Parts: sequence; structure tokens; C-alpha cells
Amino acid sequence: MRDLAVMDEFSEQRSRLHRSDVKFIDTFDSSTAVVDSLYLNDAQWWQNASFALPFLVALISTVVGLVWGIGEATGFGLFAFAVTALMLPIVLITWRNTATLMVLTDTGAYSIHRGRILHQLNWHDLRRIDQVEYLGSSRFKLLHGDNGEFMTVESEIDDGQGLVDRSFRLSGLSREREV
Repeated sequence: MRDLAVMDEFSEQRSRLHRSDVKFIDTFDSSTAVVDSLYLNDAQWWQNASFALPFLVALISTVVGLVWGIGEATGFGLFAFAVTALMLPIVLITWRNTATLMVLTDTGAYSIHRGRILHQLNWHDLRRIDQVEYLGSSRFKLLHGDNGEFMTVESEIDDGQGLVDRSFRLSGLSREREV
């Protein structure tokens, strides 16, 4: 049985989840796996820089061009809107493969996007956890299995370091050891 503090933390986190992520959590049968902790990604698809920056440039440039009658600014704004429109499908496709929730259980970890399992690993298959720096952003890779498979913990996940620390504890993997 979970202690009251953990239950309160889960209820606070559940209130921030998308309804399909809540449905996913509710499907766990305590006889097969017990949810240990939840790690959320509160970001939205439109917050992606590949969409947001061209959109903001387009909006500002077009407004400036129309208000002050600067044709070049209006033209550049329209060009930026075209770039935004071209980026939209790419952003939406990549968003569908971005974890909105990571669930750690007593048996393994799940990477979830709106109630759909993106990736799953069992603790007994975890080989090591690597930290990867990319363009000033830090993320983690949970490497498992014999084929170089990995689950990514994106930098947008709340308390990613806490997720990694908890993964070491739940898996029994030593921080110094590489299997």
C-alpha cells in the first residue's frame, strides 16, 4: 500500500495529465505491475521552436508591414507564414512521437504519448543509463536489450534527473557498472 504523501503527489500529477494518459494509468492491474512514479511533459506541440519562431516572425513582420506600409516587411511576413505552414506537418509528426508521460513501475518503464505506448522496457533488461548533451539540452538514454534499444528521457520531462535516479533504484543497476 502506498503512503499518503505518494498518493497526494499522484493526485496532483493526475490533475495535470491529458485524459488519455489518465486512462492509461488506470489500466494497470496491481497484480502485474504497480505504478511507482509519474513524470510529466507539460509542453504542447505548438511550443516547438520549429513552429513557434517562424510563426512569431511572420506575425510581427506582417503586422509591421501592414501598419507602416512597408512592403518588404509584409512580403517577408508572408514568406515566414509559408515556412510555418511547411513546418506544421513535421512538427505534428514529431510531436506524436514525444512522450507526454513517463511511468515507472516496479517491473519497468513506459514512455507514453496521450495514452499510447511509445516505448517500454523491463528493469531486468536495462543495461545502462547515458546522459547525452545536444545543443545545450541534456537528455538521458535508458539502454536495454541486446540490440542497442533505448528509451529517451527528453529534457522537457519534469524532474528527468529524478526519473533517472529512481530508475537506478528500481532496476538495481549500479551507477558504476555497465552490463
